[in-house]
Amino acid sequence: MPFLRRIKLYIIGVLLGCIMVYGLFHNRMPSWLPETIIMEELREWPLEFSKHAVCRMECRGISEEEISAILVEGDVNFGKSEVRGKPCPSYVLEGETADGQSVRIVFAKCDSITRVITAIDLEVKHDCNCR
Repeated sequence: MPFLRRIKLYIIGVLLGCIMVYGLFHNRMPSWLPETIIMEELREWPLEFSKHAVCRMECRGISEEEISAILVEGDVNFGKSEVRGKPCPSYVLEGETADGQSVRIVFAKCDSITRVITAIDLEVKHDCNCR
């Protein structure tokens, strides 16, 4: 088989393979990435809000619905997360609320509960008397 014919068949095969891979996987989220796995694990259990988190949310005007939206659309900040924390690992998620407020939410994954530890507004410093 001549060399040019082999090259042409090889290129056709690679192109067909690329088209098949795109057709099968173009709309799937990569569920094997650490961020995706963490987000799925946090959404798996019901949310529980600590007293501190409720106080911070009221002070900063963040609703429970916005916390749930961050849990779906936010980004995990592994640099600030304590993935080996005891007794519960904590994960920091950052994102924007519906009204454009940049927030950082700290979640703890304990047993069968996802606990909201605190909510932080990244743009505006609020004077909250939360302990």
